[in-house]
Amino acid sequence: MGVTGWLCALAGGILAITGATFALVGALARTLSQEGGDVFAQAGVAMDPLSRALLEHFEMVAAILVAFGLASLVIGVQFLRMRPAARTALEVLGWVVLVGTAALEAFSLIAWRNEGDRDSTASWLASPVTSLILSVLQVIACILMIRFVRSAPVKEAFRGETQPGR
Repeated sequence: MGVTGWLCALAGGILAITGATFALVGALARTLSQEGGDVFAQAGVAMDPLSRALLEHFEMVAAILVAFGLASLVIGVQFLRMRPAARTALEVLGWVVLVGTAALEAFSLIAWRNEGDRDSTASWLASPVTSLILSVLQVIACILMIRFVRSAPVKEAFRGETQPGR
């Protein structure tokens, strides 16, 4: 169970840093855009609809990433300390990420389908197939994590009995 707590805390820290970096990049891109230059167009980078939408709303996206990162970091630390609420919190976080992933992927596929002029130079990372594969892998990871925290051995380990040293 220590591995789960460490992975949760590590992933949370990385996600919080990623959110802060995304905020910085979004602010830089917006500033350059207001100065009259689209840095992505100048670089010849074709943006998929989801990436464009995320960048247009970078403040909200960055705040969500930082919030989820900090929540995961705190939950991971509490999981390592075997706090009973951490097991429930990790399950709730898993469900929120699972539902959010499904909703974001649905939006992404709809936006991609409705995109009129698909640029043939778009990278394979921006393809709906790649997005779908990554989303399915994330959903599988969430399901496995939810099953893990609901398992009898984990529930038993997190019983509310307070022991010295905990």
